[in-house]
Amino acid sequence: MKKNEFVSQLSEFCEFENENFTLETLFKSINGYDSLAVMSIIAFVDENFKMSLTASQLNKITDFNSLVELIGKDKFEDE
Repeated sequence: MKKNEFVSQLSEFCEFENENFTLETLFKSINGYDSLAVMSIIAFVDENFKMSLTASQLNKITDFNSLVELIGKDKFEDE
């Protein structure tokens, strides 16, 4: 999966209202980013990357880019 596809698919999966997110978009600036969104992110990452994240790990991320780093840049295709 390419990083921009990841941002788009994750945003849709979490039902975030704005569709123009970038890797630098801060999660706290997203309307709809709440505890349910955190659980959705955990489910999305598990389903797509076979990786279990904890809520405490997600508390340390700030934007989509930091989530990509947490998952591992090697799991994404080059742009």
